[in-house]
Amino acid sequence: MTRSALLCASGIGDGLLMMIVAHHLKKRGLSPTVFHDSAEALAPLFEEHTFQKHVPPEVLESYDHVIVENDHSKRAWDLFRLRDQGKMQHVRFIFPTASSKFKEGDYLFDPKLPVATNLSAACAFLLGSPPSKENDLTLPEGEHGKFSKRVVIHPTSNDPKRNWKKRQFLELAKRLQKEGYQPVFCVSPSERKDWECLDIDLPSFPSLKELAAYIYESGYLIGNDSGLGHLASNLGITTLTISGNPKRVRLWRPDWALGKVVTLPFPLPNFKGIHFRMRENCWQAFIPVSRVFKAFMELTDEDESCSRLF
Repeated sequence: MTRSALLCASGIGDGLLMMIVAHHLKKRGLSPTVFHDSAEALAPLFEEHTFQKHVPPEVLESYDHVIVENDHSKRAWDLFRLRDQGKMQHVRFIFPTASSKFKEGDYLFDPKLPVATNLSAACAFLLGSPPSKENDLTLPEGEHGKFSKRVVIHPTSNDPKRNWKKRQFLELAKRLQKEGYQPVFCVSPSERKDWECLDIDLPSFPSLKELAAYIYESGYLIGNDSGLGHLASNLGITTLTISGNPKRVRLWRPDWALGKVVTLPFPLPNFKGIHFRMRENCWQAFIPVSRVFKAFMELTDEDESCSRLF
């Protein structure tokens, strides 16, 4: 049996997105094993696929095909080194951004297109398969969009500098309530202590699968640039993404279902000479609650227009 290995970066969003490649590998009869730091959390969402925690690079020599998402990790650099030494020539890298390690046979994203679309094109290039963003996500058993007024708010991410301010999310939730929506906050178990003292709806979920089922029955998801936005979009839920980095979010925005991005109206500088990183530390002030609320209401109009077409 021909075997393939797919190595994902550590984020949940990376795992969801790279399952597009897993789908194409499976369609080509290449029996993929998906390697991810959160293999146990992701596996129940993709019942047709095999997951494993990351392994030492030498283990990958036994696979016929190895596709790696470059994340600049030690794991990636070890594989670059082995390939430069003439070993493991069957390894192919997918590069989200340009790299000096790019070689013929690798794939570099188009920065003007979102990641899911880029991965579809990468599979056409690397595997010769028809372009598709299908990733074999196992849909929950509930009713899609059953609670159409429920808005899941994900106010955190793996990088605090990517997060809109807590007070801004709370003010947004109040405005949504006044319009008849049901805002519900969603954070990880390790983050709950920072949110439990607030007067908000804050359900807990024992697994990513149960969280996915909850999102699947909701109407919308609002959040920072993070994996849950990709999960919601993958589940067919309309998303609104808030980001202070226009260049990054153009590439990393959710790209399955209807979605909208609210980002800076103009570029912000970083004053490195005086150690004032304005773009990283002050961007939230340039995306007021009023802009995000307006974007959400526009998105609901688009959502209703799309629904009337079917």
